[in-house]
Amino acid sequence: MHLDDTLENYMRKTADFHGCFKKAPGIVIGCYMVEYALELLGDVEGTLNAVSETRVCLSDCIQVMTGCTLGNKHLKLADHIGRYACSIYDRDTRRGVRVYLDLSKIDPERCPELHAFHLRQRDPRVLSDMDFRKRSGEKVVAEFLRVKRDVLSWHPVVVSYRRKDPMDPSVPCTRCGEPFLKKSPEPGACPACSGDSYYAIPEGEGSGGS
Repeated sequence: MHLDDTLENYMRKTADFHGCFKKAPGIVIGCYMVEYALELLGDVEGTLNAVSETRVCLSDCIQVMTGCTLGNKHLKLADHIGRYACSIYDRDTRRGVRVYLDLSKIDPERCPELHAFHLRQRDPRVLSDMDFRKRSGEKVVAEFLRVKRDVLSWHPVVVSYRRKDPMDPSVPCTRCGEPFLKKSPEPGACPACSGDSYYAIPEGEGSGGS
């Protein structure tokens, strides 16, 4: 499978989508990885799907360049793995290719900033000084662009995800009344009402609804 635009334009589109400066290292590296994976995969007879092993820049590169998104469920997040890698595959056959940034191919003498970036061992100032972070990022990009695919590796894969996720029933919560997705249709409390919520309602502040 081939892209319908230039890699430079995809980097620009991904940066706009991601909402960061144009040459963010993860975006540049990620776009090269997705391009490589699509080229290796070739044409697919079924539906193109993807897996990202991280939720950072690479997942946005996949969404912009392939049309596989979290919303259409053609992109799976396996970020519990935590590797800078992705798999692009044919959903019907489950066969595809996995591309990853290969630490063993990154020469710490030739590409010290890229090596440190991949290990998250850059100068701690990248966390507190945005100008320093940007300069470091530019060094990572410059080093990567000298080597490009030379520091990427790949292998074929057979993906174990189901062809389509099952459609869980929507059941009203027995406490708050909001419908939520539940594996079984039996009544029950939603995860938020059961103590697994990401938010709290401040005391004394009422609902905005009528």
